[in-house]
Amino acid sequence: MNSLKLPLLIAGCLLSASIHAAQDDVDDVGKWLNERTMQAAREDSAPGPASAEREGTYRVIPLAELEAPEEVKQGFRDEIAQSKVKVKRASVGEIPSVAEMTASLPKVVLASEALRSRLRSPPTDLQATLLGTAELIGMEPSGALDGVLHTGLTRFYRLEDIGIVEFNENHFRAPGSTITVIAEMQNLRVNGVPGRLDRIADSQGRSRATLNWAGESKLYTLIATGEGDVQRKAEVLQQIAAAVRD
Repeated sequence: MNSLKLPLLIAGCLLSASIHAAQDDVDDVGKWLNERTMQAAREDSAPGPASAEREGTYRVIPLAELEAPEEVKQGFRDEIAQSKVKVKRASVGEIPSVAEMTASLPKVVLASEALRSRLRSPPTDLQATLLGTAELIGMEPSGALDGVLHTGLTRFYRLEDIGIVEFNENHFRAPGSTITVIAEMQNLRVNGVPGRLDRIADSQGRSRATLNWAGESKLYTLIATGEGDVQRKAEVLQQIAAAVRD
């Protein structure tokens, strides 16, 4: 098998719904996602024309056009309703401290040559962004495997007055990938394309902002976690995203 076909929905997606929706919805959506993933894996390994010959796809569709059972769509409707809350409240312990995150993050920083040997496409250049001068803590290949190469890379930075910023890129044009984003779950635009911004805060003063969007050939996720105002984190993530180019 040359590639891992992954029917992944992001930025207002199956993954988001499975994390944030009510428990009954988690069950319905999670089961459906698992079924989709297993079906795609079977199709990818079955005899016949290889999915590796087809370029990956990315599309934004209305929820009404999603081919899913009604209970799954209801789970997404609930998530859409919840997303109208500007800042969600987190339970104590849900958002880790910067110290806890730092202790658990990878500490390896790979050289350019090593990255090229492990990734399907070169890493996105972040020098023109606020992360260009931030402290790079560590990184690790991510995404799916395309042969022996990873389709994605996750980098972790320490950004002054913000906390820990995670930057994830995933090459969605990798053969066999199928990315479907639900239109109603997008709530802003990044470089002219639909994106999604989520903000969450707890009673201990910790907060997290998450921003998802797509470029010409990559899916991007930015996550800022730390003490202080979540709106400031959201603004910084948008500044970083505005300067990102594939």
